[in-house]
Amino acid sequence: MSRTSSLRLVPLIVERDIRILFSDTFLVGIMFTNFAIDLFVTAVTFGNLIPPTTGIPSYFLYIAPGSNFITAAVAAFQSGRDVWREKYIKDLTSYLLSLPAPRPVLAASRIAGGVARSLIATFPGTLVISYLYGILFDPRVFAAYLIVGLFSLGIVGLSITIAAFASSIEVFVTIRSGVQLYLSFLSTLFYTVETFRLQAPALVPFVSSNPMTWAVEAFRELRVAHDILPPIAVLVAPSLAFAALGMASYLWYSRL
Repeated sequence: MSRTSSLRLVPLIVERDIRILFSDTFLVGIMFTNFAIDLFVTAVTFGNLIPPTTGIPSYFLYIAPGSNFITAAVAAFQSGRDVWREKYIKDLTSYLLSLPAPRPVLAASRIAGGVARSLIATFPGTLVISYLYGILFDPRVFAAYLIVGLFSLGIVGLSITIAAFASSIEVFVTIRSGVQLYLSFLSTLFYTVETFRLQAPALVPFVSSNPMTWAVEAFRELRVAHDILPPIAVLVAPSLAFAALGMASYLWYSRL
């Protein structure tokens, strides 16, 4: 099959993955509900409890991006769930492996589909937070979506890697939960690096190397930075590395 013909299958595979996610209306509803609760209940409550004297002018605006990145992570991890289901539930064996597409194109399409699903799921949330940050009608809004996309790219790759090696759905869910806890609580989503350095210095290396830390800090920089490339650049290498790992894992499991 020619390269041009195989590439024509990419949007079809991406569209299929998007349809799979949004066919589960309950899951989609839960994601949007969780975002609304995280932002308009949790963030507002904490923002009123923590005064500017702590060194953070507005704690509400400080933790607001995390609400959206948590939603992005949830949506991205659905890619791994779908891969696991295709791998082990025989009645749901995917037709994808029967498509006349080279396996690398197939693997890249699954990752692209996961990123597209995450961007769509977080589209309203990114708009809301961009408005709160005063960049909704500024070119920086495109940088906001790029940051969400890069973060999602890494998490999609990680979720597919976990799914490829998980022996049961319980193993996949357990590892997924552990990763989500790490992303949420060992990052600067709620606390600054300085807080960790003072209260738990042993955790600083884990916090500093957390993809959630890189993502939320890059998003926060959009409020004040006029040069948007440095905060975005820090996400490129790790996101591509996780995506490559996910692609390699998908290729490995699809040969079994």
